[in-house]
Amino acid sequence: MTGAPQVFDLSEVDADAPEVVLAWVERLRAAAARGPVIVRECPQMLAHTLYKSALLGDAIVLESVRAEEAYG
Repeated sequence: MTGAPQVFDLSEVDADAPEVVLAWVERLRAAAARGPVIVRECPQMLAHTLYKSALLGDAIVLESVRAEEAYG
């Protein structure tokens, strides 16, 4: 099933905890099974996990990744 992409704006998502990242990976993987997915303002840890899991490509596209500040 293809059509208009599903857009996820994650600008307000706090994905510092591994369990949150894994939950979002599963949610985005399930959404991609239904059609193309665009992710906006993706947290860096989630973007890295999607990349390492080989989930980025035609099904899941990162439109932008947040530039998160280091802890200080």
